[in-house]
Amino acid sequence: MSEPQEQVIRAAFDISDWAPESYAAEGVDSELTRVRATKEFAGEIAGTSVAELLMAGNSRGAGYVASEVFTGSVLGRRGSMIVQHWGLAEGTAAASSGHIIPGSGTEGLTGIAGRAEYSQDASGQHYLELRVTFPE
Repeated sequence: MSEPQEQVIRAAFDISDWAPESYAAEGVDSELTRVRATKEFAGEIAGTSVAELLMAGNSRGAGYVASEVFTGSVLGRRGSMIVQHWGLAEGTAAASSGHIIPGSGTEGLTGIAGRAEYSQDASGQHYLELRVTFPE
């Protein structure tokens, strides 16, 4: 039995809704925010996602953790999946990555597994790169 072949897919996305809500925690020297974000994807990853983020930021840097429910298609396979990801920024350096929650794929995305990396280019365009496998 052979191992499933990893596929690398990259698609642009736009943030169509961004709804922040500040909250406070005693003794914390950063702004804390809960955000509900909606994203629209086009290309080999096509569809919509809704993400719940917890964010922290100050004058030196920022970070977030998120759970994101994607509904649409990946390489033409329709369904939904959950991606859990995090990010950290310090000055102009930033990193953001995560994983597809095992067993979260439905319909044509049943059995999808892999990693996710989010990025933004100099013009402000957002991208998602998935490194995924599908069951054979």
